[in-house]
Amino acid sequence: MMRDGSLVSWTWFALALVLFAVEALRPGRFALWLGFAAVLVGIIASVARWPWPAEAAAFAAFAMVLIPVWRRYERKA
Repeated sequence: MMRDGSLVSWTWFALALVLFAVEALRPGRFALWLGFAAVLVGIIASVARWPWPAEAAAFAAFAMVLIPVWRRYERKA
């Protein structure tokens, strides 16, 4: 699960799959964007070795950016 103090990239992809499954079972589009944030961190984790707190902070940052994007998109749709 951990590699040199960082989470393995498949952990983030697994989290993304769980979030996508939650979205499929209970649609609301909120978990969808969190899943996209987990995919982005998984891609970063597969290329770079960051300590897990940095990966968690990147996940939080991506989520904080993607959630307002989703809300803006929802208003237009």
